[in-house]
Amino acid sequence: MTISYGPYAFGSPFITWAALFMLAGILVGGALFIRGTSRYGLERRTAFGIVLFSVFGGLLGARLFHILDYLDFFTAAPFHAVYLWEGGFSLWGGVLGGLAAGLWKAGREGLVRAEIADAAVAPGVLGLAVGRLGGFIGGDPAAAGSSLPLAVTYDHPHSVAFADGAAVHPVALYEMLWNIAVALCVVRWGRCVPTGVLMPLALAGWGAGRFVIAFVRLDPVTVGLQQAQWMGLLVVAAVLLWAWRSRLWLRLRARDADGRTPRGP
Repeated sequence: MTISYGPYAFGSPFITWAALFMLAGILVGGALFIRGTSRYGLERRTAFGIVLFSVFGGLLGARLFHILDYLDFFTAAPFHAVYLWEGGFSLWGGVLGGLAAGLWKAGREGLVRAEIADAAVAPGVLGLAVGRLGGFIGGDPAAAGSSLPLAVTYDHPHSVAFADGAAVHPVALYEMLWNIAVALCVVRWGRCVPTGVLMPLALAGWGAGRFVIAFVRLDPVTVGLQQAQWMGLLVVAAVLLWAWRSRLWLRLRARDADGRTPRGP
């Protein structure tokens, strides 16, 4: 497969495919979250406020994590930190920043954070899947060469994944498919775990998938691994520690009279 679009949409130097689909992902995820929280009796205005805080926190976290990942470049050219049209957002920064800001807002509204976190999982992961479509079209990120059937040749020289006519791994497509797989698992089995468990498990699964996919990305390496891989390891380790400390396996074995895992804490 050959893709010739380049990173910029509609010929504009300020609108990238990544940014366009990131916005689409925010709209899709936000709309699904607002609709889904209605079962908790949450007013749309309150849900919309949580979405706004999540978006702001996500964008801030995504940019900060990207700056840390390319600290040498931004130290030499600090003004580029605000050149958002050049792209540069970290998914881990966006997810953790958005989650922290959204849960803070939920707590301020007097809501049960565990329920809000669970309600945000499937919409959030599907929103990420939509966002990664922009990277697939525009050729971002850079990737290792590949001869697999899914390999893609980006022939626009401004694409980050441009490799002088060589086919590369479609990393953004891999991540999009993994996001969809995680979302399907959440929809299928999400109600089989106690309240507050779904978000940590989904984060660990999502992080583990990105850890593996990152081996075909060409991103900066720190002590042998990329930022996405270190973050994935930290999150998986934190979830495993939390599962052990909270005796999660005992809670998952607890069944109600109908044979279903209770949703209570």
